[in-house]
Amino acid sequence: MAIGTTNNSLYVFDLLDGPRMRLVRIDVTGLASGTNTVPHGLKDQAGNGIVPKSVGIEPTSNGTFYEYQAADATNVYIGVAGRAKRGGVDSGLANSGLD
Repeated sequence: MAIGTTNNSLYVFDLLDGPRMRLVRIDVTGLASGTNTVPHGLKDQAGNGIVPKSVGIEPTSNGTFYEYQAADATNVYIGVAGRAKRGGVDSGLANSGLD
């Protein structure tokens, strides 16, 4: 099963001394046991990929989910240990700069 993602923008806020930030939830399906490369699709206003400031993982199925490598401007790297019943995980990508 291929990995599928759906981005949901939760909110945008401005820091007093920094860039505009946003909180995005990415719903992910199709994860397999082992390591998974998940495209996050986060872009700045110029259309360039951005690196998430932080990544949180909220599993929606059995198994152990973890970030096995730091996210980059294109992907989030999610590992799955044990058996994932549905292979789903909600991956909250917080504080992604928009500049």
